Amino acid sequence: MPNNLSLQFSESSGDYQIVGFTGDFDKAGFAEIKDKITDFVLNFNKKVLIFDFTNLKYINSEGIGYLMEAHTHLIQRDRKLIIVGLNEHVKDIFQAIGITEIIPIFSSVDNYLNSIK
Repeated sequence: MPNNLSLQFSESSGDYQIVGFTGDFDKAGFAEIKDKITDFVLNFNKKVLIFDFTNLKYINSEGIGYLMEAHTHLIQRDRKLIIVGLNEHVKDIFQAIGITEIIPIFSSVDNYLNSIK
């Protein structure tokens, strides 16, 4: 059975690091990555963590709950979570429940990087 969700950790660059998500961020997908992503977020020592959802097809309430947990943990340590690359379906969900008011969302990594120049 193929993985429902996989992570790709980029080389860190400057004050940020990118983590790419591929697949479905649902109960089964989250179970596959939970330990790895939780350890990563808990030990993250850069200023900005970028979750790249360009290849994310779906996210459920458990995935959204985890995003809020990660965001809260990072904020408490003077870090920032940025999300990039949402497909239209996921973007609509994030807008409907107000995540776009809490976590900065950009169309791409380049779009985010251009915004901080």
